[in-house]
Amino acid sequence: MKKFEARVGIIAVLAILSLAPGTASAATAPTLGAALSYGVLAGSIVTNTGPTMITGNLGISPSIGVPPHFTGFPPGSVTGAIHDADVNAAAAQAANTAAYAFVDQGCDTTYAGVKDLVGLSLVAGVYCATAFQLSGTLTLSGTGVWIFKSASTLITSGTANVVGGSQCSVWWRVVSSATLGTNTELTGNILALTSITLTTGAILFGRALAQTGAVTMDSNVVTPSGCGGVSLGVPEFSSSTIAIALGAVALFGFQMSRRKTNARGTRAEEFTSHY
Repeated sequence: MKKFEARVGIIAVLAILSLAPGTASAATAPTLGAALSYGVLAGSIVTNTGPTMITGNLGISPSIGVPPHFTGFPPGSVTGAIHDADVNAAAAQAANTAAYAFVDQGCDTTYAGVKDLVGLSLVAGVYCATAFQLSGTLTLSGTGVWIFKSASTLITSGTANVVGGSQCSVWWRVVSSATLGTNTELTGNILALTSITLTTGAILFGRALAQTGAVTMDSNVVTPSGCGGVSLGVPEFSSSTIAIALGAVALFGFQMSRRKTNARGTRAEEFTSHY
């Protein structure tokens, strides 16, 4: 009987948590697989001007024209290897294509037309628009995964930057091309169907992964990090929800305590009356 009552109490608490508002979006990060070690990946060619610094590998697949399919290294530098239309790059491109499909998740918020994200404070979720722009600061609040799905382009400008989030939790899915403006500081992994351009001085805390087109750079810094796992999508609870749950636990404990006390009193009365 006691085990049954305990189970009922646990089920009641879980029910309160599941029904309470304020749970996080189910947005889920992809597993990058063979593309994990790449800072830059292009479908056709990679061109660079100036002292660009890339952490990780640089790859081109399937490529176009005759090799080499990259220029500007040096003066650009790569901490990993350059894979030019080889098996390694082909595997990375296949993983990139799979990740691009994976982040095509249902929209939590859809903006009409072209949306400039400047000045917004966004919780984790999937955000969709015909095109995205960023002309200043975008704030990402709390924890979780942010996916920005553009049906066409991503264009940043001026002092564009992202506050909050991490390289592993922010994903930019771009159906055509992405352009990071001069001195932009963008956080997240860019998965573009065609091409990616990083103009002078742009910094990317993440990866530039283009499927079919070119990646063009000019004195940039590209610094990816881990991101090997898949987000578990564990819901986050608001303080009010937690308070309700704790209250339910306390109430259940109080009721159990009263039952035990009453049971002891009843047994004591029975013993006294018996003797």
